[in-house]
Amino acid sequence: MALSCPPVPDLNPPWPSLPPRWPPATAAPSQPRLGHRRSPSVRVVLGAHRLQEPEESQQIFSVDESIAHPLYKRRAVDNDIRLLRLNRSATLNEYVKRIRLPSPHIDLKPGTVCYVVGWGDTSNFGDQPTELMETNTTIVKRSLCRTLWRGKVTANMLCGASRNTTLQGVCAGDSGGPLVFKDKVYGIVSFSGERCGDRRFPDIYTKISSYIDWVHQVVKGFRRRKGRVKP
Repeated sequence: MALSCPPVPDLNPPWPSLPPRWPPATAAPSQPRLGHRRSPSVRVVLGAHRLQEPEESQQIFSVDESIAHPLYKRRAVDNDIRLLRLNRSATLNEYVKRIRLPSPHIDLKPGTVCYVVGWGDTSNFGDQPTELMETNTTIVKRSLCRTLWRGKVTANMLCGASRNTTLQGVCAGDSGGPLVFKDKVYGIVSFSGERCGDRRFPDIYTKISSYIDWVHQVVKGFRRRKGRVKP
């Protein structure tokens, strides 16, 4: 997060799971390019609030499968979403909860105020927080956003920017964080401008509502392969 962002209260989980074994993430660039293979180098921590010290709320997992969207385009950063299948189901509690998703293909109207959380830099000088941070962002009209980004923005993306001149917004290290409105996760941090909170280049989020059908297909496919009712 960029400047002037308060720490998130302890009871606000950073990225709950859907279902308890399937947290989503961005397709790039930090995830290994493994398709459907096991990803031993990736560790998932749920229920974390502070990164530099152990917490009783934390649950740590390895990744059994890392599944990028089949139409992901790295150069265009389109379809920037993947699902991670954890090595076991998460324990749902006050710190780790299921994601509430929007209906398929629902769009957020320009002017909608959302919030986004992450552990990214808090300045343009590489300052890093010790606690999970949160800031508000306002949805920007996609046509304007596409003009500002010179055509790079697609219908599978949401755009957000600060309503004031303070440097609030997405920063380096926030990729993969949730964009939340009314307790539903509408977006995943995908990319932003070179400078934190630069209003000339709104922050870009993967629009989750474009991928609801794909998420359900992946999870159902796993259930069929394993012959189980629940993953």
